[in-house]
Amino acid sequence: MTKNDDAAGRDGSGDPLLDVTRLTPSAAVTAAQATDAIRASFRLSGELRLERLPGETDDNFLLRAGGEQRYVVKFAHLRADPRVVSVQVRVLKHIESVAGELPVPRVVPAADGQPWTVVADGPLRGRVVHVITYLDGQLLRAVPTSAGLRYRLGVTLAELGRALREFDDDDPVLRRPLLWDLSQLAQLRPLMAERPKTADTSRLDEQLSRFTAEVAPRLAVQRTQLVHNDFSPDNVLADARSVRGIIDFGDVTVTALINDVAIAAAYQLSPEPDLLRPALDLIVGYHATTALSTAELDLLPELIGARILARIVISEWRAARFGDNRAYILRNTPRAWDHLGRLQAIGTDEITERIHRACEPEGRHA
Repeated sequence: MTKNDDAAGRDGSGDPLLDVTRLTPSAAVTAAQATDAIRASFRLSGELRLERLPGETDDNFLLRAGGEQRYVVKFAHLRADPRVVSVQVRVLKHIESVAGELPVPRVVPAADGQPWTVVADGPLRGRVVHVITYLDGQLLRAVPTSAGLRYRLGVTLAELGRALREFDDDDPVLRRPLLWDLSQLAQLRPLMAERPKTADTSRLDEQLSRFTAEVAPRLAVQRTQLVHNDFSPDNVLADARSVRGIIDFGDVTVTALINDVAIAAAYQLSPEPDLLRPALDLIVGYHATTALSTAELDLLPELIGARILARIVISEWRAARFGDNRAYILRNTPRAWDHLGRLQAIGTDEITERIHRACEPEGRHA
């Protein structure tokens, strides 16, 4: 259940040079090393069978312990900030305590009772590791969606937001520089400066400049809270009718609540002629559960476009530096360019009007 994503800057570094350093891979953790570390740090008995799972920067394993009990073991990048890992596991434990019905992984404590630990010796000395339960289900990207399921996605995201609203968010890690925070979109400027001077770059630069000058001030006065910040088809498990799991809390941050809705909606744009219809289903589900203000709804077209811009800029910037992984990093970029062009062709006014019309009581559906 570990995602494959188009991510960068997962430790929150807004400095591109620091991001390059952190995204330079650590020495790979072998299954034998992982087994030794797990036995030393966690009370998991019986035969331990490990299977490597995909990951951008961390070493992740599916662990079968004893019978058919399954877990995910996550060895953080050697340069990862332990405070970020700590926040992730604290958030999972909080959700379990206040909204146990939400399908999120459960934290498996280390032998000393702590939710995460640091490998004390051996070749993995210093690596932060934590264990969570494995959730069954297909990634949303592999599930054919219906209007009803997309509505449920919006409802579930709103319910998750309600649970996160009660989290003690005083930890400064939750307000760290984060390339993927739409409220910090201006941090993409150094990445933009490194792009070749093409028509595509000019197009992106114009959008970023307009966002910074016109949209960011409006966004800055909206309500804020802790949000998941990456409710994408790679982070949601589902079947044809329901949401079965929400995974990867590595981007949790305190930001504008409406950013969470925009990010989720950006991943529901359609390849069909009606680009917006699937995204509207999700927005309506969210709005029916947590009402969005007129100002928040008005911001959605710009924020959806901003998320797509971020996906393009960060992915292409990373691909230029990690050529061996270029195909993987850019696998979703052609779709992002297509969506950006189609959104711009429709225009902000029409998108805004459709969002408002869909969210009117008579436009809602289950």
